[in-house]
Amino acid sequence: MVVMSRPAWERRRTVVLVRHAKAESGEESSDHDRRLTAAGQRAAAEAGRWLAARVPAPDQVWCSSATRAVQTWEAIAPSLRAPPPTVEHDLYLTGARELAERLSGVTGSVVVVGHNPTMEHLLATLVGELRGMRPGAVAVVDAGEARLVEMWEPAR
Repeated sequence: MVVMSRPAWERRRTVVLVRHAKAESGEESSDHDRRLTAAGQRAAAEAGRWLAARVPAPDQVWCSSATRAVQTWEAIAPSLRAPPPTVEHDLYLTGARELAERLSGVTGSVVVVGHNPTMEHLLATLVGELRGMRPGAVAVVDAGEARLVEMWEPAR
């Protein structure tokens, strides 16, 4: 019997944090309905291509119901072999502590598309170090080892 080893990203509990990409100012609509700018759309698509080389097939995707977060995921998704996202209004409002508790029961890999300051605070909770996350930033975390594996941010 031949035993095939699994890629490293499959053996660890991987959490991918995505801060939604650059959005409109929101002066003309509700915060929840703000859309991505053209630059935000391009950055999110680029984030997807970057992420595909690191976590090509996440087990789960959790996405805030805010328009800009859904659009960010929709731009990332074509680059990945991912299941359909679980889109939740709770992810629009939740804090880092609650999200960290929820993630503690996850095995495999999960992508979370959300908002600041929650994404920055969640990253700090998972790895013990506060780091900024610009709009469109992606952080790949080995949650089992509480370690930031790699981070990507769009060019300014």
